[in-house]
Amino acid sequence: MTSYDLTRELERKHVDYEVIPHRRTEAAKDEATAIGVEARQVAKTVVLLTDAGYVRAVVPASERLDLHKVRELFGDGKQTRLATESELAHAYPMFELGAVPPFGGPAGDQVIVDRRLAERESVVLEAGSHSESVQMRTADLLILTAATIADLAADA
Repeated sequence: MTSYDLTRELERKHVDYEVIPHRRTEAAKDEATAIGVEARQVAKTVVLLTDAGYVRAVVPASERLDLHKVRELFGDGKQTRLATESELAHAYPMFELGAVPPFGGPAGDQVIVDRRLAERESVVLEAGSHSESVQMRTADLLILTAATIADLAADA
């Protein structure tokens, strides 16, 4: 799935979006710098592996995911963990490694969005590559992914 395929999915769902091309970046904070927005406006998707399958946890680029909070959310102690690069490459071959968006690709992934992002009017996220992003209304993202909203970020 290219960014083109991802945007076609948005069009099929009648979701307004803007594609933002930028220099290649490997980190969400660098993506924010490259497109000239604050890091809290950019969503980074962290793929987790649970007993129930893959979960896409979405937090602001300005924050760190608190794995303990996610584990409490699932009530599974230490069973929830970060997916390895090998697992990511196998499960999401349609996206560049490390550029999995909150939607698209295999169906059935649970999506959890940090409450800080859920409060924002719009959000910027990687479009499956390290050189293109998509900006869209946060409400559309939440509906599109049937996301659960939770406190996922590490406390300062």
